[in-house]
Amino acid sequence: MILFKYLFKKILIKLLSNPRNIVMCIASSIYFLQPTPLSAGELHQHIEVKIADQRVQASFCNPEKGCSLVKPETLGLPAAQMPVDQLTGTPIYVSEFSIFPDRTAIDSPGFEGLDGDLTPGDRVRYLAGGHLSYWDTEQRQWTLAPEDIQIRLAGGLDLQPNQDCGQVICIPQTTEGFTLFNRHGIEGASSLIVGEVRSDGSLHTHLDWIIENAQDTLDAPLGAYMVELRLVTESFPEPSETLWIMFNNGLALEDFQQAVADRVLQSNTDTELADKLFNWAESNFPSLFPNSATSFVALGFYARCYQNGGCIGIKDNHIFAAGGEFGPGITVLGEFDVLTAQAGF
Repeated sequence: MILFKYLFKKILIKLLSNPRNIVMCIASSIYFLQPTPLSAGELHQHIEVKIADQRVQASFCNPEKGCSLVKPETLGLPAAQMPVDQLTGTPIYVSEFSIFPDRTAIDSPGFEGLDGDLTPGDRVRYLAGGHLSYWDTEQRQWTLAPEDIQIRLAGGLDLQPNQDCGQVICIPQTTEGFTLFNRHGIEGASSLIVGEVRSDGSLHTHLDWIIENAQDTLDAPLGAYMVELRLVTESFPEPSETLWIMFNNGLALEDFQQAVADRVLQSNTDTELADKLFNWAESNFPSLFPNSATSFVALGFYARCYQNGGCIGIKDNHIFAAGGEFGPGITVLGEFDVLTAQAGF
């Protein structure tokens, strides 16, 4: 809720500094605080956070305990079918951007822990990863987000001790308060604070998400977008399992349901075709892929790794490689369907 508090403060400053525009400012602030409803309806929910087996566990919350959970039926799923990615088993939490006068943003999903679920005074943090995924309304499939489109996450500011100022008391250094998700990966701060646990061991907090292009304007194509997080606390640094957050940006309900179904009710990757491509690559490029390997699922990828340290994986209709001859970073080799066609499949 950092963003919304900041914007509300700006409205108050404007009122006090220019009394002649009080009526106009009040009218505009009322409009600002009433987001334009989108066709898919309210997709507000919480992610339950607790400590289990000495690590953070994130899960779908229980509405009977007072939290918000989007019903599977709202997402076009069978009543007992929670939104879990079919290929990887990754849970998917949904949300929906709202349109404001100067940006498209939302502070959902929230993060909630019940009394005694967490350590009092501990800080919950997120670890951002992956690439910004996008459900293309024309291709009607998951791919990588368009170039220059990003989701900005406003995490809690991180204060680090500063011993270099030459004074007895130094002002702590502030880590940048934004994480940027785009098709190339993560920029800005990869880890920031979600919230501080209350004295009773509970947590309830919301972060602000903004979708924009790299020029910081509202122009982002309609579609579904998805980001990847893991959670830790300062007392329990072993990360949680990966979770995905899927945002509806202006889709009609039935289109958003299709985006959900393309992850939950079917595999996002044709694994049989992927194995054919892997086998073909091993036969034709032995210096890059020097041995026959077994496919596996990890971190959202359908992948293989090789004796030279190189790995190749498929996700969101793109092929990624890292390690070995590809170097330490993650390299995008191209679109999966294009490369399979070039290979003659």
